[in-house]
Amino acid sequence: MAWNIRRAGPGDADAVAACGARLFRQAYGPTHPEPTLSRYLGDAFATERVRAFITDPNAAVFLIEAAPGELLGYAQVRVALPEAETTTLDRPLPGTRPFEIVRFYVDVKFHGKGLATVLMTACEAEARDRGADFIWLQAWQKAARALGFYQKDGFERFGTAVWFFGDLKDHDFVLARRIPS
Repeated sequence: MAWNIRRAGPGDADAVAACGARLFRQAYGPTHPEPTLSRYLGDAFATERVRAFITDPNAAVFLIEAAPGELLGYAQVRVALPEAETTTLDRPLPGTRPFEIVRFYVDVKFHGKGLATVLMTACEAEARDRGADFIWLQAWQKAARALGFYQKDGFERFGTAVWFFGDLKDHDFVLARRIPS
């Protein structure tokens, strides 16, 4: 299957919102109940909210597509540190110039095909271009496949974070790694 990776523009907001909601439901639908799931998706993936992220000068969104508008995965990245109120670090982060991967999803039909590696390469290149010296993310402690990918990519645990989903309180790992110069 042929595919390409590119940076999203404001005109992609509807497609990114739909893809984001679909892939989030794919990943968390079995473990995060309705009606909270649908309320979260409606808020987190509202087109205007996605467009605001795409146009934020401190952020970027990368798309993997098989054809224009046929999204197989995406990543949202930005210049940011972990939120102090919800994060507990066990040791200092591995640098002073942070870059966060906010969302990182590939459709399950394409897991194991190398798309996540290419997507991570785009995230790292963006971080390097912005002068970051480390990249970090939060990953749900029960997301074994994602944790395995991040570990294989060189991410290490630096702490934990709480992520609130309605009445649920999920526990995430804070993962980070230096960006090679």
